[in-house]
Amino acid sequence: MKVKMEYDHKRRLLTVFVQGAPHRRMHRKILEQYRTEVWRAAQAAGIGPINHNISISAYFIDPSGPDVDNLITALFQALDGKTGRGPALLKDDRQIVFIEKAGILFP
Repeated sequence: MKVKMEYDHKRRLLTVFVQGAPHRRMHRKILEQYRTEVWRAAQAAGIGPINHNISISAYFIDPSGPDVDNLITALFQALDGKTGRGPALLKDDRQIVFIEKAGILFP
């Protein structure tokens, strides 16, 4: 699993690229690893904890499942400070107020 992020401060748009994204029905250990990878990607991109509402675009590259809704749910859980353990980019996934784009790409 590989995660890359970009954040447009002016538009408050978080763009996430996830290669090998897990879906929400994966084993808990996989979802914990996902959360860690999301946090590392945010740190690498210079994105600290976000305390305001945002929009999100998510690109799932060669994901583990075909259902966009399950992939989005797992991403929201990885970003959410109230789900799981460890550092999180958002205090609560309710801070995501718009989904601009979400899609699956197969190379």
